[in-house]
Amino acid sequence: MKIMAHRGARNLWAENSLLGFRETVKLGFDAIEFDLHLTDAGELVVIHDATLNRTTTGTGPVRALTPDSRRALRLKGPDGAAIDEGVPSFEEALEVLATGTSDLYVELKADEAGRPYPGMVTQVATVLRARGLVNRSVLHSFDITVVEEVRELAPEFRRLISVNRDWADRQCGIAAFLQRVDGLVDVVGVHHELFEAELDVIQRLRPMEAMSVWTLNDPDTIRRWIAHDPGFLVSDDPVLVRQLQGA
Repeated sequence: MKIMAHRGARNLWAENSLLGFRETVKLGFDAIEFDLHLTDAGELVVIHDATLNRTTTGTGPVRALTPDSRRALRLKGPDGAAIDEGVPSFEEALEVLATGTSDLYVELKADEAGRPYPGMVTQVATVLRARGLVNRSVLHSFDITVVEEVRELAPEFRRLISVNRDWADRQCGIAAFLQRVDGLVDVVGVHHELFEAELDVIQRLRPMEAMSVWTLNDPDTIRRWIAHDPGFLVSDDPVLVRQLQGA
């Protein structure tokens, strides 16, 4: 069972920050997960939301950022206070992450209207290939069409798809969803509440080592999932997961 630091361990350091990536690299977790958007200026930037409001001192759509404006922003830490760091570019994040050995789980996000960014898969794959990070990288999305595009345009990369209750219901249930993505992905990431409710169905359709469960942050929930033994435990506080795993 492996530990994945969600959004660079956002309960410990600012979400999707270079600070968080430096610290998680030092701690040597099995995997580090982070998110990408594509700006109108053509720059890949590391941020979860399609807008700036929640995690930065700015407002408005991420896609409107320029290199100068993203550097001028300040990220917010777990306590909501600004830190002395702007929104990182993909290249800046990789400068830090490439120094470690953790696998990199790169989520390809959609814009503020929920639309995938045209050309994003090719651009992300090109950057990772140039840095020699293909074998350490996993590309993922909630959007099946995006993961299918990864298979078509960048087949050498491992793939993950995420699902929660709402998305599973829109796909006619978790069983239908898992059958649809069978053969498309290496790992399926399931929200812990859906996973717990449908554990028997999921175990029947997929091996647990090919599953990840997200996002586990309280001790009791973490302990339950350690006992279930999926392939990955995804947490905003991977330090706590490691402590409980070794207890």
